[in-house]
Amino acid sequence: MKRNCTDKLLHKQQCVNLHRGIVCAVFFILFFCIKDVVSQEDTLHRLPPVEVRLTVSKKPHRAIAPQQVITRGDIDKLPALQLSDALKLLPGISIKDYGGVGGMKTVAVRGLGANHTGVAYDGVVLSDGQTGQIDIGKVALTHLNSVAVANGISDNLFVAPRLHAFASQVDMQSKQPDTTKVISFAAGLKAGSFGLLNPSLFIINRIFKDENKFLYTSLLVDYMKSHGRYPYTLHYGGANDSTSRQKRENSDFESINGEFNIYAHFNARNHLQAKLYYYQSERGLPGATILYNQHSAQRLWDQQLFGQFTFRSRHEKIDYNLHGKVNYAYQRYLDPHYLNSDGQLDNRYIQRETYLSNLICWKITKRFHTAISNDFSYTNMSADLDRFACPARYSLLSLLNSRYENRRLNISLALLHTFVVHTVKIGENGNTVNRLSPSVGINVKPVINAEWYLRAFFKNIYRLPTFNDLYYKDVGNNDLKPEDTYQFNIGTTYTKRIKKYRIECTADFYYNIVKDKIVAIPTKNLFVWAMLNFGRVEILGLDIHAIQKWQIKDGLSLGLTINYSFQHAVDKTDPVGKSYGHQIPYTPMHSGSATFSLENRWVNFNYILYFNGKRYTLQQNIPENILYPYVDQNISLSHKFMIQKHFIDVQLSVNNIFNVQYEIIHNFPMQGRSFGCRVIYGFN
Repeated sequence: MKRNCTDKLLHKQQCVNLHRGIVCAVFFILFFCIKDVVSQEDTLHRLPPVEVRLTVSKKPHRAIAPQQVITRGDIDKLPALQLSDALKLLPGISIKDYGGVGGMKTVAVRGLGANHTGVAYDGVVLSDGQTGQIDIGKVALTHLNSVAVANGISDNLFVAPRLHAFASQVDMQSKQPDTTKVISFAAGLKAGSFGLLNPSLFIINRIFKDENKFLYTSLLVDYMKSHGRYPYTLHYGGANDSTSRQKRENSDFESINGEFNIYAHFNARNHLQAKLYYYQSERGLPGATILYNQHSAQRLWDQQLFGQFTFRSRHEKIDYNLHGKVNYAYQRYLDPHYLNSDGQLDNRYIQRETYLSNLICWKITKRFHTAISNDFSYTNMSADLDRFACPARYSLLSLLNSRYENRRLNISLALLHTFVVHTVKIGENGNTVNRLSPSVGINVKPVINAEWYLRAFFKNIYRLPTFNDLYYKDVGNNDLKPEDTYQFNIGTTYTKRIKKYRIECTADFYYNIVKDKIVAIPTKNLFVWAMLNFGRVEILGLDIHAIQKWQIKDGLSLGLTINYSFQHAVDKTDPVGKSYGHQIPYTPMHSGSATFSLENRWVNFNYILYFNGKRYTLQQNIPENILYPYVDQNISLSHKFMIQKHFIDVQLSVNNIFNVQYEIIHNFPMQGRSFGCRVIYGFN
């Protein structure tokens, strides 16, 4: 079946043309305002550069909203193959994992679902207009410098409106060049159970450097392959029924990821970073393990290519940021056993996106800064399906973001305006979105000579319906409204250092409300479903995070990190409904993790325990829908050998030590015990 798209009516296009005109006018005004500032001659020989104080807080306990940061050092110590392995250790985070290296992995924060989590790479948001969810399994850990997770309000005054428009944000930052070095090189190889092979190469090279000017480039190549045939136990009924040992079928995965980056400093004030990214994968889609049917033959191919840039200009009173991105994504789905006239289902989907964002920050006083930013994006989608809608979305987001900070007080005020126009080539357009979303937060230091802080925030935000929600054949509803989310948080942080001992604790209570939740419900009968704004969810929770570090002597230290989350996320849709007051699917009431580390001159030892409580697979909390709790335990031993400017980093790891069989998604078993080895050689 081929795509059959017709032209749209003229009056629909006029709305789009008007919107484009508004966008062009806004960007023209902003560029005009900063033209003289950016083009000034560099005068740093007389005036030292003025750094922006209100960007990303170097101390997460001073942040207005809960913020957790995973550093490069943390990533190197963890037996983590993918980003999801590191993120699941943080409080309040739930990872949906369909098993194996190639299984889709999405991240949800505080029970709000993966559609409410924004994922950014070097400050630019990753997007998927079709599903609204980002598969973080695609992200290579090879050259990530840090990963920051913010709940509600980002501590970055320069956050783009598009990222602020999510209830929570995951911001990945890649490695930056060390300007004291001419070249940095690292070649690594990870190998492990179930056919895992993951070679990688990362190079940063200096092209030239002259006082405040320099130009660096970097290249990343990351390849991953696994046959994925891991064993599991298949239960044919209840606890007393028969079982058999099986191997996961059609779970193979192969991918290659490449990046080329440019880092340019024109002078001490004006900087440019550009990225060209390519990803390609092929994977099997293993089916649900239902009784005697474990066969699966579905295949999925992904290709993604995007280019993005970030330009920064820093001045005494005004700072300017400019982001741009062009994205192309291709996906092919094949089901060779689909029962239709062709004897198979072979569909292809293409998404295209253009994105532009700019921001101006005025440093009104030393303590008070205000930023105004605008985002414009155009996204469309096509497919080789009969009478496919061919949807497109024009989005204009504007954000007014103000911050006041002194030694004892940190206040944030923000107002987001969203204007979105939907168009289609077949069928009816989705609703136009035009709304304001406020947020406010405060962090107070009650005692001047103690590192103790109190914080609170409120944020009203939404998530737009995806293309699937609006236009999926026979199910989509083009009259959907955005999901409306209200977030409330109150918490405290405390840090204490006594000689060589340091402790840091945070505790946050939160209450989230989701209105107009987009759900699929039966309409005419159980075989005819539709997407509707029908649901309401209320979430009451607690996140606790504690870190203890003890530097016993030079070359010997102990560390302990404990995280605990409580989430009472219940359905409040229909008081007479059977699921009213029940915990929503796949959201554990209790979860947590513990990490113990011992570092010395000979070997670094890490032990990680992850606990996930009882969950339910469907809306009703009945015994038939229970997913039982599990504990996953991992250990790793590592050492970094230094030979002048050369190093060899070796790590041995055992994941799921006790070979526990568990499921994150019902009938999709996870891997049992697995072994891994990582060797990285490099020089600076």
